[in-house]
Amino acid sequence: MDAIFFESIFFEVSAVLVVGTVFAAVAVFMRQPTIPAYILAGVVIGPAVLNILHNADLLNALAEFGIAFLLFLVGIELDLRKLMKTGRVSIVLGFVQMGFSVGFGYVLIRMLGFHSSEAAFLALALGFSSTIVAVKILGERKEIHTMYAQIVIGLLLTQDFIAILLLILLNVFGGSGIESSLGTAIGVAFVKGAVIVLAAIIASRYVLGPLFKYFARSDELLFLGSICWCLIFAATAHVLGFSIELGAIAAGLSLSFQPYSVAIGNRIKSLRDFFLPFFFAVLGGQLVFSGTESVFMPTLVLSTLVLVIMPVIVIGALMYFGYRARTSFQAGMAIGQVSEFSFIVMSLGFSAGIISRDIVALVALIGLVTMTLSSYMMKYSEHLYVYIRPILKRFERSTVRLQDDTEGERLKGHAIIFGYSTMGSKVQQLFVRMGLPTLVVDNNPDVIDQLQRKKIPELYGNLNDTDILAEANISQAKYVVTTVPSTNVVRGLLEWVQKNNLTCTVIVTAFEIDDALRFYEMGADFVLYPTFISADYLDDLLTSKQLVRKRKRHIGEMKKLKELTI
Repeated sequence: MDAIFFESIFFEVSAVLVVGTVFAAVAVFMRQPTIPAYILAGVVIGPAVLNILHNADLLNALAEFGIAFLLFLVGIELDLRKLMKTGRVSIVLGFVQMGFSVGFGYVLIRMLGFHSSEAAFLALALGFSSTIVAVKILGERKEIHTMYAQIVIGLLLTQDFIAILLLILLNVFGGSGIESSLGTAIGVAFVKGAVIVLAAIIASRYVLGPLFKYFARSDELLFLGSICWCLIFAATAHVLGFSIELGAIAAGLSLSFQPYSVAIGNRIKSLRDFFLPFFFAVLGGQLVFSGTESVFMPTLVLSTLVLVIMPVIVIGALMYFGYRARTSFQAGMAIGQVSEFSFIVMSLGFSAGIISRDIVALVALIGLVTMTLSSYMMKYSEHLYVYIRPILKRFERSTVRLQDDTEGERLKGHAIIFGYSTMGSKVQQLFVRMGLPTLVVDNNPDVIDQLQRKKIPELYGNLNDTDILAEANISQAKYVVTTVPSTNVVRGLLEWVQKNNLTCTVIVTAFEIDDALRFYEMGADFVLYPTFISADYLDDLLTSKQLVRKRKRHIGEMKKLKELTI
């Protein structure tokens, strides 16, 4: 009975999660990236060490869910306006990087003694960069909206399309495709791709608005509806011969224009974090070599190709296009790892009998090395740039044609109002009269519609969501006012403000005297207590610049009132 349990799906899934969590916890404690920890967990529980993973189909399916949810989030968070600005550059850069990387890699691999067919597959496999690794770290660093991140994502999307065409070619030449010629195969691919894009556009314009407005009335419906939308698109893409990844991105893009996109993204992140360890565990579990021949030199040389040569190609191309040295360097650091498509290419070569299992394992080992080291390269890119900057500045063009800084498009010195109640609407009008740009955050879909009709800047979400706080750019805000009645939510806001050493003026609302006094103790600049204050009084309070003096008087009055009520 015990032996049966240790071979069960329950045990294997539990092993991946428990061992992965332990390794990740150690990595976080040491302030290191978590991706290498997940891969090492896969090595430990895989055939190379403990050999407790046997249900490969199930683990691969769970890994695909992780990839789908990750790229669904990518689509949601993509700013298409910024992506359009870098689209031409990203497309050209994708083909340039692939061409140079594959060409140089083929020559290098042949010099290592591999046969021409093996060298071709290896060069193609190593020419792709990992969307999963790059996007995960960009998300963790809160840099998904920066210029270099948009370039990287555009480059990776271009690589994805190249990978799809490559898979079509391999199927055609392998005789497994249904198309009668290469031209027909590519034509059919473009038609299918157009169907997916057209479906996403139509859905975004005519279907998703009212549908997700209804879903937003319930957190449960919003969560489940988002998952269903992602899986429907991913499955449709797979049926049409495309990858699940591209279907998931298309689903996310179709939702990116909805006012609920940030809230949806925040709910999906937990699913992504649950499923992604399976992908990296599967990767680590592939590290098995049947022979005894040394793999040290090929691993060292080819890892250097991925970690050094590919980033140098991207850095050089971007600086030629007119980007600043810093932007070019950061983009280069983000693509120095092997892609998930690399393993698909190698599996096709293995299935066709062109390459051996040892070469598949070699690519998995290179994937482990490059994903691990590139995580550190991205994490410490600012530190690395300090050393490489003098060299790059010599080659920076005298006229920089493209701006790097996308933060200027975000609000600064603004006011944020959480809760567009009667008081919230009056406060918003007050800030407008004061000449302050104002953002209203609310979790009521009807309020969001009302704000959109009035052309008032709005954000759908909850005050207790730190991603919403970041999206509202609270670190650059001048005033933060909340009319939210929840004591725990307000306490969370004040703790977050103190923890991050923010300098904005924070005004909160309390409906109990004890809460009001507690909020003052936690650092609130002023507490709106309905018995004492109204929005009209707040008008005088802010415009007369008497906040500090009246704050002290208000605390005294609160204490007196508390004594009277005991």
